[in-house]
Amino acid sequence: MKANKLYKYINLLVRIVIGVIAIGYIYIKLKEEFFLNLDVISGQNIVYIAIVIAIMLLFVNWGLEALKWRYAISKVERISFRKAFNLTITGITLGIITPNRVGEIPARALLLNRDSFKELTLKTLVASFSQVMITFFIGIIGFITIYDKFNFGLNIGLVFIFLSILFLLLLVIYFKIGLLQKFFNKINYFRVQQIFKALSDFSDKELLNLLGFSLLRYLVFSFQFWLVLFAFGINLVTLEDILLIPVCFLFASIIPTILISEIGVRSSVALLIFGVVSNMDVQIILASVLLWFINVGLPAIIGLINLNQFKIIKEN
Repeated sequence: MKANKLYKYINLLVRIVIGVIAIGYIYIKLKEEFFLNLDVISGQNIVYIAIVIAIMLLFVNWGLEALKWRYAISKVERISFRKAFNLTITGITLGIITPNRVGEIPARALLLNRDSFKELTLKTLVASFSQVMITFFIGIIGFITIYDKFNFGLNIGLVFIFLSILFLLLLVIYFKIGLLQKFFNKINYFRVQQIFKALSDFSDKELLNLLGFSLLRYLVFSFQFWLVLFAFGINLVTLEDILLIPVCFLFASIIPTILISEIGVRSSVALLIFGVVSNMDVQIILASVLLWFINVGLPAIIGLINLNQFKIIKEN
């Protein structure tokens, strides 16, 4: 009985610490990157309706992610869409303090079912990898198409070959992911633990369906980016201008970030990419940070509501 009470207090303390860190991190980043620059532009120049629409779309964005995750783990655990959505949002809260927010993946599995933690984590990883595939595919197409906008001083042919090989490698890994199981099973530990057993459960059709979910979600948060840029007076009208968005996502995704640098990296990449069509540096930074707050910061705050489900120590 005393042990159970101790576990409850420890779990409560952990949840409080996570909540404080998450809120503190969001506030500090917004204070540094957003609030200090907001007074540079007049409120009359901001198209608030575009920001409101972008905020509403966060539920579509993460709703699609919840549907994808629910589909990916259906052979291990069948859950309702509502539960999948709640755990997805809470996973953002737990993952926000980890590099590149990789903590979201094990957090969802831990919140759902400790007993199937390994299988759930691996299936969640595959679902997340499908998003990486879409980001790379569309980003590479966009970069090759509008390469002449940038003055990188690199040979376009070599860049195309490098990016194509990289994507083909990812494609092989994605659709032949079961081969990883055979490779790692040569190691006794992995064979005994059956860590990679979950990877061989996906059929090609299921992997394509995961890509479909990821594509829909990609279109949603790309439109959100267009909206917040438009809200701050950066109009992307032509196809070449719009393709800057997937290029920005591509560069942002391949640069590793840590807790204190995520927004800074995103803002720097946005300045580099959108700087070729606009000299409104402050507005570009504000749009980039606002998009982060809408799709990461705000869901992380909402996820605090369900943080009581997180238990670092299992009670007896």
